[in-house]
Amino acid sequence: MTKESKKVTCSENRETQGPIEQDVQEKMQALRSDIVRFESAALAFSGGVDSALLAYVAAQELGDKFIAVTLQSALMKEADVSEATRFCDTYGIRHVLIDMDILADECFVANDQDRCYHCKVAIFSAVRECADQHNLSHVMDGTNIEDCPNRRPGMRVLREQGIRSPLRENLFTKEDIRTVSKQMKLFTWDKVSDSCLATRVPQGQHITADELDRLRRFED
Repeated sequence: MTKESKKVTCSENRETQGPIEQDVQEKMQALRSDIVRFESAALAFSGGVDSALLAYVAAQELGDKFIAVTLQSALMKEADVSEATRFCDTYGIRHVLIDMDILADECFVANDQDRCYHCKVAIFSAVRECADQHNLSHVMDGTNIEDCPNRRPGMRVLREQGIRSPLRENLFTKEDIRTVSKQMKLFTWDKVSDSCLATRVPQGQHITADELDRLRRFED
């Protein structure tokens, strides 16, 4: 099931509020140029600081040819989904919510060393399908240059499915992203980095809905 949020006019202010370092300004110019060349795109949107900046810039450059796609599943807290929706509503970004039953994937619930890979396959397959339904040519994610492929097996999926990572491709560090987000007055600029609930389950222990609910209640 999908739900598209209310559309409002995206802010036309493309300038940051105050000075930022020259190298970061150059990265921003390159990022905007890359996104314009995409012509249309969908973004796997978690609502974190990285994907929030990318969503904001892509909405400015592509307008109605861009959507942010959030996957609702047992792995996400309701507060995170609500904040992703609030971000898109606040900044006038087209937003689509998709329900994903990740616990139906036996490879994922087995929770072996490739758990993250199987999850990313499901996520990006869903985002790609959504992009196709909206006639959008590219799928993006918010990884940055500090996201090491050797520590993140799910990043294999980016190569296999041709997912674009404009922040990583333009050498954005986490500090760069927070700096630009703060200057743009995005409320996500200082959001604490987090990971999905499945990362709390020891490798080899099957992931169940009951265990995820327990973790969610504890963290809430």
